[in-house]
Amino acid sequence: MKRNKFLYALMAAMMILGIAAVGAQPKVRLVLKDLDTDPNTPQFIQLIEKGMAAAGTPVKIEVVKVPSGNYAEKISLMIMSGDIPDIIYFQGGDDKIAMQGILEDLRPYISKSKYLKNVLDPHSKARLENYPYLVWVAPPRVRAPVMRKDWFDSLPSAKALVANPTVDAYYTLFKDLVQKKGAQYGISVTGATNGAEELDSIFDGAYGITSTWMKGGDGQWVYCRVTPNEKEKLEFYAKLYKEGLLDPEYLTKKWDTKEQVFYEGKTGMVAGVAPGSIDVYVNKMMKSQNTSLVPLPPPAGKSQGLGPFVDVIKESRGFAIPTTSKVKDLAFAVLDFMWSPAGLKIAKLGIPGLHYVEESNRYVLTDKYVEWVNGWFGDSFNGFNPDKPLSRPIMTEPAVEAGKLAVKYMMPDKTFLIPEQYITNWDAMTNLYKEYEADIITGKKPVSAFDEFVQKWYRAGGTELTKYAQTVLK
Repeated sequence: MKRNKFLYALMAAMMILGIAAVGAQPKVRLVLKDLDTDPNTPQFIQLIEKGMAAAGTPVKIEVVKVPSGNYAEKISLMIMSGDIPDIIYFQGGDDKIAMQGILEDLRPYISKSKYLKNVLDPHSKARLENYPYLVWVAPPRVRAPVMRKDWFDSLPSAKALVANPTVDAYYTLFKDLVQKKGAQYGISVTGATNGAEELDSIFDGAYGITSTWMKGGDGQWVYCRVTPNEKEKLEFYAKLYKEGLLDPEYLTKKWDTKEQVFYEGKTGMVAGVAPGSIDVYVNKMMKSQNTSLVPLPPPAGKSQGLGPFVDVIKESRGFAIPTTSKVKDLAFAVLDFMWSPAGLKIAKLGIPGLHYVEESNRYVLTDKYVEWVNGWFGDSFNGFNPDKPLSRPIMTEPAVEAGKLAVKYMMPDKTFLIPEQYITNWDAMTNLYKEYEADIITGKKPVSAFDEFVQKWYRAGGTELTKYAQTVLK
């Protein structure tokens, strides 16, 4: 009798466990920069889970917390320690991980996808073919300069710049922003990790620097940062710094402090990724100074363009799926769902009742919508066709205009992936450039020191890499 009771109890337990196992939702662990600290994340994830269940693919998504500090470094440390999520957002450092065979080739997944393959722009498809470990759905990541509209309206030099954009016109506007509008400096950029890259986004083209590798006078490929054009450009930057027109703290400025001095009126101009970041800048400037922004065309000179150069070799950031994941198909299903009509509604409109209100004939975007990050899974609006009209456009007019400038003036890059045997040298050569760039701009070294830098750059591995460039570039 006791034996029968035990068997009945065991069978009941097994049935309960079996039911639980059948009903349990498979889990996907996701790591995405800043998602773990956003207050809207729990509701956001619940909406995704509910949408995927309705689409026939139930899933439980766990958002992995990232320690504070440099995101790329923390993700690399996480992976090296053996804690490898199922979906990993990289913002640098992925190439070294990919070389170890840890990241999946995403091309087979995307070719079989229902939605993702249809929203990739040509530059994204080219990047995927060249480097199949990251996917990121976004327009070309190009920066455009912007300034306050109230200051633009009151400065003839601003209108003159739009009519005839040149380096001299920018210089004159910088001076007027300081002398006539009370800004502490003409332009602020983030130099903490990228040196003067944001300045380069505006001025590279005017100085004839149009791609990472360019044809020299002898018809041979030469690295753009060792050309006479680069020397001439750095001389201009040094002039801006010396005259107080460039933020004197640019070398330590990070993105948040750069933006803050812009909203406070301490700087007259910044450069932001168009259209996404520009849209954020517009909304925050409206809130802090009750004025909009005006995007400006890049200066014309030896050429004209906005940077950074659009690289088709690989994505600089994006999502990866590790080879170690036990739920690879499900992990990719999450990424694919986010570009379905249901997923795009969640991603682009935000939390119902908070960021938008659904009415019978439209979606009304609330005042809180400006706080919604509609680019968590990609900045593109490709495929976004809501089933009801919106009460107002999602993107502000200046952001849309900045996006048009970015497309018009983008500079396709001519470059290549650095071979493994040159990577250590390349890192040293890049650091050498940043060192001389900073010292020349800030006046620690004269512009003539550029020639010394060029010699050191070639000795540090530039000679071999330049020879290699001749064999792979066309």
